[in-house]
Amino acid sequence: MKTIEYLKFLEYSEIPVLAKKYGTPLFVYDLSTIKKNYEYFSSIPNAYGLTVRYSVKANPTRAILAYFNQLGASFDVSSVWEAHRCINAGIDAKKILLTAQEISAGWETLCEAGMKFDAGSLQQLKMYGEKFPDTEVSVRINPGFGSGLVKKLTSGGAHSSFGLWYSQLDEAVTLAERYSLTIKRIHLHIGSGHDSEVLEKTVNYALDLCTKVPTVTHLNLGGGYKVTALNSDPYYDHHAVGARIGTALEKFYDKTGRELHLEVEPGTFLIALAGSLITRVIDVVSTGSDGYRFIKIDGGLTEIMRPSFYGMLHPLVVIKQSGVAETHDICEQMVCGHCCIAGDNLTPTADNTEDFAPVLLARAEINDYLIVERTGGYASSMNVKNFNSYPEAAEVCRIAKNNYRLIRERQTLEQITQNERNLLLK
Repeated sequence: MKTIEYLKFLEYSEIPVLAKKYGTPLFVYDLSTIKKNYEYFSSIPNAYGLTVRYSVKANPTRAILAYFNQLGASFDVSSVWEAHRCINAGIDAKKILLTAQEISAGWETLCEAGMKFDAGSLQQLKMYGEKFPDTEVSVRINPGFGSGLVKKLTSGGAHSSFGLWYSQLDEAVTLAERYSLTIKRIHLHIGSGHDSEVLEKTVNYALDLCTKVPTVTHLNLGGGYKVTALNSDPYYDHHAVGARIGTALEKFYDKTGRELHLEVEPGTFLIALAGSLITRVIDVVSTGSDGYRFIKIDGGLTEIMRPSFYGMLHPLVVIKQSGVAETHDICEQMVCGHCCIAGDNLTPTADNTEDFAPVLLARAEINDYLIVERTGGYASSMNVKNFNSYPEAAEVCRIAKNNYRLIRERQTLEQITQNERNLLLK
């Protein structure tokens, strides 16, 4: 049954204030929500210690990285560039683990500074061993199966290139021995929005791998932990899952005498619900009595691509331009973005990137506001940047109600084009 959604942390009256002060589209991140989520995850039951690594790709804005560092987080980066952004935010390289598809120039300097290296292929393991023999290394394993919200978000199994294929473990051990490397960490990440039962299956499989590699002291289960975003979503008890994983680690200790330190890499769980995207309704159109009522907003693919790319539904809330919520005039409406391409639609059929379906919203009119919730992660960091030459949106941290701090200025046309050069033909 369709239900109307509500704001996550902003109050109705804050919307026009923020929009008038900073413009729209505008990302707003709530520090108290970030702190609450981090404290929840860092208190997950564990048998022999827990490290929470914030997944930087979710949102790498400097102020966000610095705040997670202040909270005590470690960091998971997916590129050398993300590692440098962490360093620029004041984060010690020793708190960073690099797990990347591409190992770009400069990785050696970061490792020399203390960054940990997670080999995702035999080639990467060889590359690391040649440069840093007689050191510790991590190995990412593809267990042969995975789980995610959709197939595009499943990063385990034969269709996924992430990690060493599970049958290559013996070859990896032999390669590590060649360079006198100590395999300290086994890392598995099966997908974003995974099923907890599949995760627990992964733990049992990972412990079998750890049995074969006696030097392993850390088990990293990656990220992908679900959040309750829509009213129709169930509650996900990650503490209960953590307790069961802890029991498995205790049984491993009873069997081997080895205490394995647990690592997790949440991104979505820590930041997604701590972010709201404020947009303005710029037009309302209809496709007739047999069609739909469309709300057009001044944001879209240039701020969030998850609905179009994954078929993901985000909570959408209409707020009147006066800063109040309409509670009586509710109707089904489509929401589309400002980009000149048909796929810029924020109301897909769930888990379907081809079809669209209206959602229940307060009846929107031009100059009202449309708030897109669950946009703290994988929104500003993952979008169709500068499509149609729209500038990047501004970003604000909400310290408390009526206490905001600008952490990213709105991009200018000059910044969009600053690296372009004229073609001078004689």
